Amino acid sequence: MEKYELGLKKKSFSLFYNGGEIWCEHLDSIYDAKELLKQKFKQDLIQISRPSTSSFIAVVLDDSDVDKEMLELIVDSFVLLKRPLRKVVFIGLDLKMKSYIKKKKTDVSFMMTCIDDLEKAKEWLIS
Repeated sequence: MEKYELGLKKKSFSLFYNGGEIWCEHLDSIYDAKELLKQKFKQDLIQISRPSTSSFIAVVLDDSDVDKEMLELIVDSFVLLKRPLRKVVFIGLDLKMKSYIKKKKTDVSFMMTCIDDLEKAKEWLIS
């Protein structure tokens, strides 16, 4: 079994937290399998685009090799959704990609940040 297979098996899901609902987008532990990461995100985007899915999204990217192109795909896909998002947090990015998100957040209609701790990220989303 390849090490990225465990990451591909992780399901993204809706989580109730402190009286609110968060969509946890699990794209972690996919390592350098970028095409598989893109495929998993595109499959999950079907669920994210549903009106019943939360407008607060945590994108978990720990142990996945994420570059500018992948982040552009994720952010641009969120921007193009036919429903509004309120907050998006990225977890597990390196310093260079955090800097990219910081620049990119001026171009979007929803709040967006990077937080390394999942609990703190959930608190930020619901606050």
